Amino acid sequence: TVDAASTNRQELARMMVGREVIFTTRRKPQTPGDPVLQVEHLTLREDHGRVRLDNLNFEVREGEIVGVAGVEGNGQFELVNTLMGIQRPTSGRILVRGRDITHCDILERRRMISFVPQDRGKMGASLTASVWENAIMTHHRLNPNLSGWRGILLNTRYAQQFTRQLIDAFSVVVSSPRATFRTLSGGNQQKVIVGRELMLQSDFVLLDQPTRGLDVGSMEYIHDQILRIRAEGRAVLMISADLEEIFLLSDRILVLYRGQLVGDLPVEQTTPQEVGALMLGGHRTSP
Repeated sequence: TVDAASTNRQELARMMVGREVIFTTRRKPQTPGDPVLQVEHLTLREDHGRVRLDNLNFEVREGEIVGVAGVEGNGQFELVNTLMGIQRPTSGRILVRGRDITHCDILERRRMISFVPQDRGKMGASLTASVWENAIMTHHRLNPNLSGWRGILLNTRYAQQFTRQLIDAFSVVVSSPRATFRTLSGGNQQKVIVGRELMLQSDFVLLDQPTRGLDVGSMEYIHDQILRIRAEGRAVLMISADLEEIFLLSDRILVLYRGQLVGDLPVEQTTPQEVGALMLGGHRTSP
């Protein structure tokens, strides 16, 4: 029966995320545009022969959020690393707006990709630096207004102005731009990082566990920002271990299992039960 199926879905979800979840989308209907990210036959094989990514093919289009679901350790980490140039794929191509970036360095990729990493303290920010120093990261290499004499000296006045704009635009609660970053709450740290990346105005946005460790209010704020950039026509690839978050925000769901893409599913045409089965065993449930 419908009630029994619903109960089964909720029980599966509860087992996977450890709490009650509600699978209700917050997206407004929207037709995706042209491809922004294209991944073609992407393969990553380690030196000892283990395949981490196995011939992945997918795309993310304008005005589309594509969620990546999977039990952690099934290729999500390696996918992020290859997209950002931290690891080089064994074969395959990565294109952004039709440009092949497979062999581009990290800085060149950052001209085209906004990136929110999963670990705020280790990859997303310097906890011992000031808020303004964290706010201008990457921008200081790409924004000429932040460079002074011959591009060598930092324009600290503009850096402070830029940081105040970010604080206002993303409702960051902080005593001063000069405050040490570690003194901010986790939610406000994440607002600075997300705000910094979205202010790059890149067409492609890569989000890796964007709300991990946040309280409900901060999660909802980050979700609102993700939906806002979707409405602006930007393309979003979001890796999340939270199945509820995947269903709340995604237009399509990619499922990774042992480095293989075992599902590419429009969210309206799938269920948490089906996605969960693919995550756990790489096979769809029987009708």
